[in-house]
Amino acid sequence: MTTVITYRVLRFDEVVARGGHGIDISWIWELDRDLIPMLWHLLAYADTMFNSSQAASLLTELDRLPVSSALVPAVRDDLKRLCEITSRHGHSQLWFFGD
Repeated sequence: MTTVITYRVLRFDEVVARGGHGIDISWIWELDRDLIPMLWHLLAYADTMFNSSQAASLLTELDRLPVSSALVPAVRDDLKRLCEITSRHGHSQLWFFGD
């Protein structure tokens, strides 16, 4: 089953950046939780928020994903861009919106 979530960066409740792609997260639970602890927090049917330091951790985690992962390069790069925006500003939050 495909479960697609969207993502964006908010700062003081204002959207400052949007993800250009939806993310199919159905594959995440097949990977080692120790490899991708931040991604394991994403929920298909609820919203998840990462603060600036959590977004920095997610950025590092995305570089550890296996090349064979289901996260296609365009989506990975887009998500990394939003992680960078979030981690540079202490009052930014990276939100993932479940179904």
